[in-house]
Amino acid sequence: MLSALGALSIAFYLYSTERRAPKFIESIKQIADIGKPVMPFVSVIVTAKNEEQVIAKCLASLVDQTYKNLEIVIVDDSSSDRTAIIVEEFGRSDSRIRLVAAGEKPRGWVGKSWPCQRGFENSRGELLLFADADSFLEPKTIELAISYFESRLYDMFSISPRVNLHGIWSQSIMPLLAGGINLLYPMSKVNDPKKERAYVFGTFILVRRTVYASIGGHEKVKDRLVEDAAIAHLVKSSGFKLRVERGAEFLHTEWETDFGSVFHGLERVFSDSIRPYGLVAILNAVLVFFLGIFPLLVVIGYLYLELVEGISYSLLSLASVAFMASLVSIAGLLFTLGRELKQVSGKVGKYPIFYPLGCVIFMLAIISASAKISRRGAFEWKGSKYSQQDN
Repeated sequence: MLSALGALSIAFYLYSTERRAPKFIESIKQIADIGKPVMPFVSVIVTAKNEEQVIAKCLASLVDQTYKNLEIVIVDDSSSDRTAIIVEEFGRSDSRIRLVAAGEKPRGWVGKSWPCQRGFENSRGELLLFADADSFLEPKTIELAISYFESRLYDMFSISPRVNLHGIWSQSIMPLLAGGINLLYPMSKVNDPKKERAYVFGTFILVRRTVYASIGGHEKVKDRLVEDAAIAHLVKSSGFKLRVERGAEFLHTEWETDFGSVFHGLERVFSDSIRPYGLVAILNAVLVFFLGIFPLLVVIGYLYLELVEGISYSLLSLASVAFMASLVSIAGLLFTLGRELKQVSGKVGKYPIFYPLGCVIFMLAIISASAKISRRGAFEWKGSKYSQQDN
């Protein structure tokens, strides 16, 4: 009964909060009456580490932007593939593209904070647009974002992408991850200056240079693997105006496909929220078990006893009530995960039924991240290991 109540409560909460989430496609309709457009110089900073599969597509989408008053700074984070060569080839046909070598990370720097900082140091724009190498923008994205950003006098602005998911690992995990983020960081609270919660999407972070410099840039969050959320919190807590909106129509990205990358990605995401709690955070895995796995075990056990063992239960028996409550819990979970998958990737498909697999991976990642935080173990990101002993 508690599992059913929990699943239905989460479903209702996510449905109600996500309905109120601002959509960039609706917001830009409000700027149609703006007079002469403001066209500040923009530095698009893209961090890239072994991105030869996607960097050309990313660059093509940036070169084709209708907003022309920009430079494109690609920071090569010690790639061992053809990433730098591809960037140089693009640079020969478009002088706005510059390749910067990040160089060796100084002690204490983890993740992509160092290449982001290097990009800032080698940029000239009044506005900074941080993006990932697998960010692909529709042609008018930057133009519309700048107009909206300047008309509302925001200090940091981010839009969520459509995420292209491939394979069972990403499709079974992403709806759980998206639901968890939306549960903890609903856009209504992130956009409320009176609330502490802050979050941005690393695929598209637009920020004023003066604001970025005043908070100390990525150097202030150099020891955080989830640097985008950390820097968003720093911006908001410093009194600046933070805004996030849904923008799947303007931006899309690729997510990891192989199990190792998906699992390490989850550990990285959890590392930030788990950090203050250590092993106590394992209780989150227990919660996932009772919400996602336990009701399924009850249904399987009930059907086994009824159909195989021939045991018959009355409609009002404790076993029958538990069976019905578990069905309600599963239905609520399927509805929620299907809706999250539709919002993130644009389609539902068959993958919500694989939620038990996603729950198991989710629990293992929570337990693993909790143990690493407690033991000050190393986290892996983009093929590199970052020891907490160095921070």
